Amino acid sequence: MKQRTYIICIALVATGLVLALGLGLTSANMIVPVAAVVIGIGILALCRSRVTEVTEDELSTILHGKAALSALEITIIVAAIGFAVLMTFSFTGGTGSALSRCENGSILVVYGVLTAPPDPEFLYKNTYLIPDPADLTIDDLVALDTLFANGHRIRDTARAFGAALGVVTILLAALYGAFLWHYNRRYGA
Repeated sequence: MKQRTYIICIALVATGLVLALGLGLTSANMIVPVAAVVIGIGILALCRSRVTEVTEDELSTILHGKAALSALEITIIVAAIGFAVLMTFSFTGGTGSALSRCENGSILVVYGVLTAPPDPEFLYKNTYLIPDPADLTIDDLVALDTLFANGHRIRDTARAFGAALGVVTILLAALYGAFLWHYNRRYGA
């Protein structure tokens, strides 16, 4: 296989991975992208073993190393900034709830999640009317639970993604440090 055919193979696998990720996200099935990654790795390994042309020399190895280091540095910086922004967003603002008794004896429950001052706005606001507070039904309890749970979930996504970026940042920096230490010991630099 020629080098050009190998590059086409890489492009097709990358396209397949993007499509599999899209399919997995829209169908809420993460097995599809995981299977696609495993299959893609196998296909790329097979294609690479079939290449008959010289694919690397000393200059290309140095250039690949510099490009990889630059990509790693930028990824760590972007992930650290994303971690800081998302974690700040997830802990700013506030929540509020109110109970209001209506003239007919029912109670209106209001729950909201606010952004931070100086101009607070509702990220989430919902209400539930309890028709007969003296005789709560299971439907009333489920609705109240849903009311508060949905409000708390507003920031959970940002917090989880921010925490994941923080973990990725630490792992990438640690991995870089471990490889740097290993190669310094191995080659005596």
